[in-house]
Amino acid sequence: MEDRKIRMKEQELTYKKGFKWHTLPYADIVQAYMRIEEVNGKMCCGVANFNMHFLMLRTRSGELLKMDATAREKVEQMLKELKQRNPEIKIGYEKKEK
Repeated sequence: MEDRKIRMKEQELTYKKGFKWHTLPYADIVQAYMRIEEVNGKMCCGVANFNMHFLMLRTRSGELLKMDATAREKVEQMLKELKQRNPEIKIGYEKKEK
C-alpha cells in the first residue's frame, strides 16, 4: 500500500519527513491511530472547512510520529494492514494518564 508520503513495504513502513525518507520496522510500532484536524480556509466567496487526515504512530522508544495522508479511507486501510503485519500493535487512541 502506498500514499503520497507513506509506503507500506513487506517488513517496514517508510515515510517522508521534510525532504528525507525514513524507515520504521513494524516490530517497532506499539500503537497506531487516525487523527483528523479541521482546517479553515478563507476564500474569495467565504470560508471553507477542510479535514486533514493523519496516521499517528507511537514507537517502542516513545516517539510519536504524525504522517499526513490523502484521505480517511487510506488511513483506515493502513491501520488494518498494520494490524495484519504486527498483531501486537494497539489500534486506536488511548489517553495517557498522569
